[in-house]
Amino acid sequence: MAELRKDRIEAIDVFRGLTIFLMFIVIAIGAGGYRNLPQTASWFGSLPISTWNHADIAWERFVEKKTEEGFTEEEINTMPEAALKNVGLTLTDLVAPFFIFIVGLCLPLSRAKHGREWWNHVLSRTVKLIFFGILYISLILGLSWWWGILQAIGVSYFMAAASLKLNRKGRWIAVFGVLAFHMLMSHFTDWWLNFGNTSEPFFRISTLSGNMAKPLRVHCLPWVSISYGALTIIGVMLGEAVASKDRKRILTDSFRLGAIFMAIGYAIHKTGLMTGVTSLSFNKPDVTASYALFTAGLACVVFGLLYWIVDVKKYKGWIFPFKQLGINALLAYFMQIFMRIFFRALHLEAFFAGEPNDQLQQWAGLWTWSGWQHFWLDKTGYNGLFWALLWSVCLWFCVYAFNKRKIYWKL
Repeated sequence: MAELRKDRIEAIDVFRGLTIFLMFIVIAIGAGGYRNLPQTASWFGSLPISTWNHADIAWERFVEKKTEEGFTEEEINTMPEAALKNVGLTLTDLVAPFFIFIVGLCLPLSRAKHGREWWNHVLSRTVKLIFFGILYISLILGLSWWWGILQAIGVSYFMAAASLKLNRKGRWIAVFGVLAFHMLMSHFTDWWLNFGNTSEPFFRISTLSGNMAKPLRVHCLPWVSISYGALTIIGVMLGEAVASKDRKRILTDSFRLGAIFMAIGYAIHKTGLMTGVTSLSFNKPDVTASYALFTAGLACVVFGLLYWIVDVKKYKGWIFPFKQLGINALLAYFMQIFMRIFFRALHLEAFFAGEPNDQLQQWAGLWTWSGWQHFWLDKTGYNGLFWALLWSVCLWFCVYAFNKRKIYWKL
């Protein structure tokens, strides 16, 4: 349990809360297996996919379709579309980088708060983030040494904290140095991105014969997390302006840094598409340099807009639901698995499944009206988006119940 500071910059909580709510929707869609969602298009050069799916899902769907048509894996990999595997950037792909960016944004504030004990706090929090990340995925997939988003945040957090020992110029060098190294290793070595890339099952306590390297690929490989670290250092750059409490500096840095990093990231991405070297382009699974730079720049702009709306102009009538998530982010993250286990015990999870099951069929059969049956059985299009939203609202009320009792989970 922890108390909230009264001098919080509300735009940070709102930005974090918006990101978490989008994460709720994204995970609900993925866990439910919802397909054929709305707003399908090519996003920054991706194969056609809904913006409510990760861009790399487009390749999986393409492979499924061609396999059903009788093409072999070798034939599919020689098709022109194979060059766009995992390429693109959807709304869904912004969740991880935005959340990681906010970690960096808050670091200068954290250092000021903890004083001389700050480095002990950094080391402790890094270890806790990695441990709880392993615990979280183990609750879903079984006990193993998984590498997921919380672990990547742990690495990014430590890198960003170390960057505070550098001056401003040093941070710029660190960002581009780390990303240049990542680009070179991705292009000239095979193992950097393909370590553990196998069709074998994951190693876990219940599958001791599984591949022992594959659990490291759940989100991104541990060493690939350094690209997220560069993104977090960009968050630190803006965070120093935020810590100054100088409104003009905060807004200027938000839009200046945003414009610079978005422009550089997009230029690298476009170069990759034009030259056919798509390893340069936006790619979330590989956390490419273009992806890290562009999303960090976009995060700067989004924060600047929120800061201007919430903390400068004081338009706060709409922020309550998002602030409730933002002030209790870690609990909100873990609440997803706790609520899923609880719903499963009550036999409610089946109602959110993307494919018809016995429970859904039973409820749909209570009335013969086709609209009712469509509502329960068909999780495609905007109906699927509605069910994901319903799941997210349930999660929101769980978090809000803890907030009402002033129970906040901090590391």
